Amino acid sequence: MQLDKVDLMIMEELKEDVRQPVHALAKKLGMKRTTVTYRLNRLRSEGILRIACVGDPELLGYQFLLLIGINVTPGKVDNVINELVCLPAVVVVTLTAGRYNILAWALLRDRPSFANLVSEHLTKIPHVLSLDLMHSFQWIRDDLNYFKSQVGDVRKPPEYSPSDTDLAIVRAMEIDPRQTVAALAKTVGCSRSVAKRRLDSLVSDGIIRFVSLVDPKGLKYEIWVVILVKSQPDKQYAVAKELSMQSTSTHVSLITGQWHIFVAARFKKNEEMYNFMSNTLSSIPGILEFEVIHLLKIPKYSFSSFLDSN
Repeated sequence: MQLDKVDLMIMEELKEDVRQPVHALAKKLGMKRTTVTYRLNRLRSEGILRIACVGDPELLGYQFLLLIGINVTPGKVDNVINELVCLPAVVVVTLTAGRYNILAWALLRDRPSFANLVSEHLTKIPHVLSLDLMHSFQWIRDDLNYFKSQVGDVRKPPEYSPSDTDLAIVRAMEIDPRQTVAALAKTVGCSRSVAKRRLDSLVSDGIIRFVSLVDPKGLKYEIWVVILVKSQPDKQYAVAKELSMQSTSTHVSLITGQWHIFVAARFKKNEEMYNFMSNTLSSIPGILEFEVIHLLKIPKYSFSSFLDSN
């Protein structure tokens, strides 16, 4: 699908308010409602644009964001991916080429949940040859709006435990984030006033938010990679901050383990990636070593499944 100026204008406007009605969006853009409806539906059906309901793990009391590098028996990657996709605590699963066959993210509330995931689930998946566990303890940048988007945004999680109605609302909004309150009430099985009150509360308290996610390939980004970085201990944060300022970076976080920094980046061409690796990374003081892992496919990218995990 070829994107034009109209498509880009719609996607840009949705960054401000993804739930705004089509008639309001059309008025802002000075277009016909039918044109905006057609373009919006096409962007979503082609997989270029995804409107998402995102839960904030920290505000829900989740302490551990675990990055898991997995190597499996040759020919059994799909088997392991299918097992991982079924685990509620595992929120992202990616097929990769490089050091690992699979990279996954998991959200855990506490240490017992952490131990249970590893001992009772991950280590018992058939065909897994090795696991590399890395705790992501500080997020510097996240353009996908899944975890954190600002440095130093430290908030104390509220005394909050999601009710069955809240969970039902999050699940329903994940399926269709732009649905009306009336439709939401019907799906959840409650009155319109209850649905509106609980939805407004979830949003105002920061428990959930609505974001627009654009497929990088739709913007001509054909290469998506993870870069694992080792840095001098006293320059770990400075290196991560510098990496977060690069236009090609979409996610940067500090991690524990043999690597110190996790970076997700996207490139339009191999030449662009080569220049980043050979010039940009070599010019950042404090980087000792780095390794590139290509992301081939994302079988799971779920926002509410962790609410059921523990």
